[in-house]
Amino acid sequence: DAFLELVRAGNPRPSVAEVAERSGVSHRSVFRYFADKDELARTAISRQEGAVVAMFALGIRSDTPLADRVNTLVAHRLSLFEEIGPVARLSRSLAPLQPIVSAEITRSRSFLRVQVNKLFAVELDAMEPLRAASIAAVLDVLCSFESIDLLRRDQGLSRDLAAEALVESMMQLLG
Repeated sequence: DAFLELVRAGNPRPSVAEVAERSGVSHRSVFRYFADKDELARTAISRQEGAVVAMFALGIRSDTPLADRVNTLVAHRLSLFEEIGPVARLSRSLAPLQPIVSAEITRSRSFLRVQVNKLFAVELDAMEPLRAASIAAVLDVLCSFESIDLLRRDQGLSRDLAAEALVESMMQLLG
């Protein structure tokens, strides 16, 4: 919990000393529970995932009007990624060196990709197969953590402007 608090507060890679201080235990005590700093980070990431797992459900049916589905998905992804942002960035920084973290990111991306494909199956099924595959790939990228993080943090778009850009792009692709 202390590790997650530090990450959420803007420290992307807290030291063991910082975690120990925040949690009120000695530096040595941290290593009684975790083999190394990497295990501490993996455990924190896993804990974060458990806390937000309920946020992955969209709560909208695929027979809802297209505009409602697009707006719901965009609002959902913005909320989800806002909540997991600091830990998601940490995960992505650790992934090249930690196969467990990399595999979890791959699993999560796959789940979110399937979610998009199911939500827009009616529109995708009405397209020629190659076009549908390319549109599905673009929708997946538009709705990804990385794209939304770029829109919000690098491009400096407000939540409303990012949502507007995503909704407009998706409606153009699907409409």
